[in-house]
Amino acid sequence: MSEQHGAWWTPDMPDRRIPGSLTRVGQGWRLSLIGTLMVNSGGWDGLHLVPPHTIWGSCHGVPYTLLQCFLDDEVRGPGQGVADSANDDQWTMTWRVGQIVRGGEVTEVTRYSSAQFEITGLPAWWPMSGLRGPQVRPGAYQPPDDVVIALDDGTLRIGVREARLRGRRARSVRERVVVAVDRSPGFTLDELGREFTAPIRALVAIGVDEPVSVFNLRVMPEEGFSKDQELRFLAVDLFDGEETDEPTPGLHAPLPLSSSLEEFPSFIPAWLKIARRCSVPLDAVEPGQRSGSLQLQLLDVVNAAETLHRALYDEPAEHPLAVRVRAALKDAGGFNAAERRDVHDAVKIFLGVTLEKRLLALAEDLGSEVCDWLFAGAIRPWAFVTASIRNALSHGFAATHGVHEDPGALVGALHLTEAVITLRLLTEAGLPSGADLTTQLVRHHGLRSLANQSIANWPVLAHRINPRQWPQPR
Repeated sequence: MSEQHGAWWTPDMPDRRIPGSLTRVGQGWRLSLIGTLMVNSGGWDGLHLVPPHTIWGSCHGVPYTLLQCFLDDEVRGPGQGVADSANDDQWTMTWRVGQIVRGGEVTEVTRYSSAQFEITGLPAWWPMSGLRGPQVRPGAYQPPDDVVIALDDGTLRIGVREARLRGRRARSVRERVVVAVDRSPGFTLDELGREFTAPIRALVAIGVDEPVSVFNLRVMPEEGFSKDQELRFLAVDLFDGEETDEPTPGLHAPLPLSSSLEEFPSFIPAWLKIARRCSVPLDAVEPGQRSGSLQLQLLDVVNAAETLHRALYDEPAEHPLAVRVRAALKDAGGFNAAERRDVHDAVKIFLGVTLEKRLLALAEDLGSEVCDWLFAGAIRPWAFVTASIRNALSHGFAATHGVHEDPGALVGALHLTEAVITLRLLTEAGLPSGADLTTQLVRHHGLRSLANQSIANWPVLAHRINPRQWPQPR
């Protein structure tokens, strides 16, 4: 987007309007003002630990709303004191902007009744018709029917729309896939992202095994702004209308992203529910979301697996041995109540659901056929090694074996744990497990390479960590 010049103000002071420009910077925006908005900035120097602000503006007659705005420490002026209104035009202000709505003046709590958006990568898996192949027919364009998915409190539609390009010398028509959400209680922008756009984006990204993005996001307010304003869709984070490049999908994906599957209308509601419950594990495995060193990535993914297990499985309610130990300490004497309680809690942790057990449970619930295919019979050594690496890196345990520094062990544990989380999320949403899942995995290039990996030998690594528990493999 090119620079947008206009006037800007805060909702509580609409008469104090400051000239400035809005510029796209990387994945965000920057608002540069010639003057100052009178907000509680916490001082003009140092770090501004203040709540995010909402800023309204107008550029060439188009209303703008800037949400999640944070004041940078770049307030500059002629002196060291606080800016005053007399010399306000000699001061400048710079804001970091998190989200933009074009077409109206809204707030963080504004509710919307419907939304439409597109996702790069979704057209690669959605059936098209009318423009290519044997389905092309003369006459008017006829898109395939929308897939209508009933939700508990609304409706989700996924369908094909035509996009026409008319130029002086050429005209073209292409198809695009649009997702539409209607919900009677309405939703804020934050709820829309958390409950709809982020889960569906993650599902598509997993399907094409590449990062994807949401674009052409438009929302319809529940109520109009004023009598002289037309109720219309507002564009969110959109100015030039150009979508990002489509990712190149793999040959196959183990996901039911096809309207021809009978299970699809029931899969999406179940996926939305599990994605909302398990947002941290989903963030950890969505392609393109990870960053940082190999060790930090492994910690994020393994911790996410532990979080997923806690969300899907009940924790043990009783610990009989811990109760017996506590009673024995009381009868033995020499321990006060606080010490007995500490020993009781320690025994609960030692004999409770360890990280190794959690990893095993997640993997084994994919089915014995999947485990045999993905781990080549080494599922227990994998769980033991992965848990040992996480504990050594996260808790600083003394680990003379050095497995937590082995690049092959780190890479293998990272990607296999990521695959287990991904598949477990999908099966929890309704994707078949066991032999049916294995049939799909065999056709998926990325997962097939994990099954045939040679970078980490789990029995050998387990023997290095604990030779007494894991004998030397033959």
